[in-house]
Amino acid sequence: MKEIGTTHNGFLLLYASQKGNAKAIAEDLAEQCESKGLICELRCCSELGKTFSLEETRCLVLVGSTTGDGEPPDTARKFWRQLHKKGQPSNVFGHLSYSILGLGDTNYTNFCNFGKTIDQKLQDLGGKRFYPCGWADDGTGLEIVVEPWIEGLFPALQKHFDKMAEVVNACNQVEVVDNSSTMEQVNTNRNSVNKAPTGDDPSLSQNVLSLKSEESLKAEHITEDKEIKSSSQNSSDNILKGDIVSEDTYTRIAKKYNLDFLSRDELQCLPVRSCTLPADAKITLPVLPSDYLMIKYLENSEQESGSEHAPALPSAASELIKTSVSSIRKLTQHNSVKTALEVSLTVPESINSFDYEPGDSFGIIVQNREEEVELFLSLLGISDVAEKTYELSVDPNTKKKGAAIPKYIPVRSSLHYVFRSCVDIRSVPKKPLLRILVQYTSDPIEKRRLQELVSKECASEYVKCVREQGLTLLDLLCIFQTCKPPVTTLLEHLPQLLPRAYSITSSPLVDSKKISFVFNVVDIPKEKATTFSRKGICTGWLASLYRSVEMSKLEQSLEVLSIKDKGPVCVPIYLRTNQNFRLSADVSSPIIMIGPGTGVAPFVGFLQHRHKLQIDSPDISFGESWLFYGCRHKERDYLYREELEKFRDSKILSNLIVSFSRDNSPPSSPRYVQDNIIKYGVEITSLITDKAAIVYVCGDARNMSKDVFDTFVSILKQHRCLTEIEARRYMAQMQLEKRYLQDVWS
Repeated sequence: MKEIGTTHNGFLLLYASQKGNAKAIAEDLAEQCESKGLICELRCCSELGKTFSLEETRCLVLVGSTTGDGEPPDTARKFWRQLHKKGQPSNVFGHLSYSILGLGDTNYTNFCNFGKTIDQKLQDLGGKRFYPCGWADDGTGLEIVVEPWIEGLFPALQKHFDKMAEVVNACNQVEVVDNSSTMEQVNTNRNSVNKAPTGDDPSLSQNVLSLKSEESLKAEHITEDKEIKSSSQNSSDNILKGDIVSEDTYTRIAKKYNLDFLSRDELQCLPVRSCTLPADAKITLPVLPSDYLMIKYLENSEQESGSEHAPALPSAASELIKTSVSSIRKLTQHNSVKTALEVSLTVPESINSFDYEPGDSFGIIVQNREEEVELFLSLLGISDVAEKTYELSVDPNTKKKGAAIPKYIPVRSSLHYVFRSCVDIRSVPKKPLLRILVQYTSDPIEKRRLQELVSKECASEYVKCVREQGLTLLDLLCIFQTCKPPVTTLLEHLPQLLPRAYSITSSPLVDSKKISFVFNVVDIPKEKATTFSRKGICTGWLASLYRSVEMSKLEQSLEVLSIKDKGPVCVPIYLRTNQNFRLSADVSSPIIMIGPGTGVAPFVGFLQHRHKLQIDSPDISFGESWLFYGCRHKERDYLYREELEKFRDSKILSNLIVSFSRDNSPPSSPRYVQDNIIKYGVEITSLITDKAAIVYVCGDARNMSKDVFDTFVSILKQHRCLTEIEARRYMAQMQLEKRYLQDVWS
């Protein structure tokens, strides 16, 4: 391994990625470095000891995400262990200058914990920051911090290299601007957006676009189109003049799949289409990402059978297992706001090792809806080649560093398979992809609006119209109908279609070959930037199984529908790692469970498990157990009511405390789980401070989990006379001791 960062303008660029965001940002950063004359070695943290060593690195930039309950990504576990190795000299990294861009989500506790912990550890071991770290929040928009942080990084790197050059007399001093103070301000206010440049700086001339009249824009676009490779040279018959998908295409797909599209007039009036800047305003566009993939369609003689591709399984703790649906149970009444279903899966007898515990979670391999894939292919004009076998390769002339075919996309397959099973066509497009889409949009008004959405001057527009609206790539192509990117562009930028994770509601002691889980069917209405109504990819598919076999007694709650008579329905699953949300081996430890709505799922498994233990060992003595549950209406959506009340009556559950937020109860009645925690604050405080109770919180991360955490802080202050800081320290200590555990999602 060579020393990295010893040249006057070289550094190690590391990424630690779980879902691909950190990797994509690092790759974009590496690409920008080349254009600025900086030398970087782009590496994944998993390559530690193979292609790089921190002991031989002089300058480091790390882009890292946080996963789970403040844990490192799977690719960075070795890197994490190395830094936390005991007995290291306090100045082992005294030679190292570094900066970190951390990615996290403030909807979860331990925001950016991976990046912040690495930052502290490097400082403890002698490392020195050459540029302030940035902590980007996916809850409000990563780009709000990422973009100005990267903008300030380059002058900071150059200034650092100049200082190094002074020391070794390697080159003349170069005068640069230190943007570190800007970064400090960014970190204190993530919603701030840097002011636009004046446009007088010649270095910005290539990226500053003056918006002109429609006629001049058309003229520019004609010139630009000559340099653009087209994916639609052999476009299908459903593309009409102006590259707009014909009414027949929408009508055919709408009728075939019973879809209800926004009308063309409604599409034209959407805020995402409305330009906001004057026609002569100057805007600053980001650097155009380099393309790097090439595609070749094979002749019949070259085609191979078997285009399926083994999917990547993030956080996998088992191999892929093909289970079958044994039953589906509806847990809510017909007049409930949401529909909750419980699905039971059977594991094949041939699977010998299927070890799980109550509270564990598993992932379901999903596919995009067929109607959406068909629409997607039609919008791109590639329906005629969708079933052909293609072969992907990396363009040997690409300028992209470390270019490689994404691991989740097969080298040889069909486009229909890839867009159905491998990539997420419902993903919200990030700015690099939008920047490329500008190049492949022919209508001048549509093109100008896309330019605005990626420009520095309209950063808030991207957040408001794209991110906050959840504008998917599929919807964007419906709205901007003259946007026809090459298929390779989408393969380069679309993220992996990720498995959907669910908490297990059953116990292996009851049936080791069967698992159950519960979910609310996700309904996405036709409104704002959603061009047609749809359901969640996974919950919609499972709900369709229920609808396909439901009988005349549909209106009855707790109806159980057997799937046996309809033939086996395969559900590919795998068990997940990060399984900390488990019952203690010490059954005498008191437990406090908080799970409104479908958050009750793992606790049903906990109680089933304890019930079976008691049957097998009648003399067993459990610690005190409390369950705080809440829903909207007692008679409409009280999930597992019968089971929970039986557990309470049989003393498996010591206390069942429920709240109903929408029932006509007296004003003083508790409406939410946190209200009941306050009501029983004396008892709960005693349990956690005097009896070392373990607290489990499951459910919504955006509001509920934060409110519950703050409620525990509040009762500690009230009943133990602690200050705010002391109460929060106590809660932090509980988290370190694994006595405050969360399984939450946003």
